[in-house]
Amino acid sequence: MLVLTGCGGAPAPAPPSEISASAYRSRVDDATGGQFQITVTNTGERPVDVHSIALDSPGFDSVPPSVRDVQLQQGSRIDIPTLYGAAVCDSSVEPLSARLSVTREGEPQRDVDVPLDQPYDIIDRIHSEECTAERVESEVTLTLSISAPPAVSTDPLNASLEVTRGKFDGPIRVDELAGSLLYGLKADLPETLDANTDSVTVPLTITTASCEAHVIADSKKPFVFPIYLAFGDDKPVYARIPVPTELQRQLVAYQGMACRR
Repeated sequence: MLVLTGCGGAPAPAPPSEISASAYRSRVDDATGGQFQITVTNTGERPVDVHSIALDSPGFDSVPPSVRDVQLQQGSRIDIPTLYGAAVCDSSVEPLSARLSVTREGEPQRDVDVPLDQPYDIIDRIHSEECTAERVESEVTLTLSISAPPAVSTDPLNASLEVTRGKFDGPIRVDELAGSLLYGLKADLPETLDANTDSVTVPLTITTASCEAHVIADSKKPFVFPIYLAFGDDKPVYARIPVPTELQRQLVAYQGMACRR
């Protein structure tokens, strides 16, 4: 059902549904973070002008709407990048809706709340990932360091990952890490930060995973390096190794040399 917001914030009588909304997340969204896509479809008979869109969910802090002025003809649809705020980890994502600012022919601009479909539980998954990341960031700090390029450009690049204790006072185990489509990461794991130590350094090597021009050009997540950490007796959880901009530049330079062989 499409709910129109009337004067004073009270819902206006709801007409037959004329807009549908569905969520999905692209590879670019996943790599960028903080956003997903809402597919807005005009299911009515009149054109609809969409001016902005925002996620409305108790599971996320509110953020300013994404501005996008576009007219949707009958049956047409558009994917709109939509921001989400910090996860509210003690709350469910439901009830879930997209809040749009729209104009229909002969009517004033107004806000409408449209139920947001989430195929494959995509919003629930984003919420879970954000809450896991928040927990990991409070309990451990991950610092990636890269050495100077090797003398032979095709040799692996030596690096290290420092795992520093946060508020968690038990053992922290690094179970597994992985690279991306462009970079391979390898380490001798598992490695454990014991309860009576503040940090541990995990030596690792980085190699180029592909020199194919089309793979490099199409890669949307070249610096997304997954890691699985176990806190105490809990099951390992997924996180990402932070790769600051300067390290990204070093990796690009290393790949450039290695792929010129």
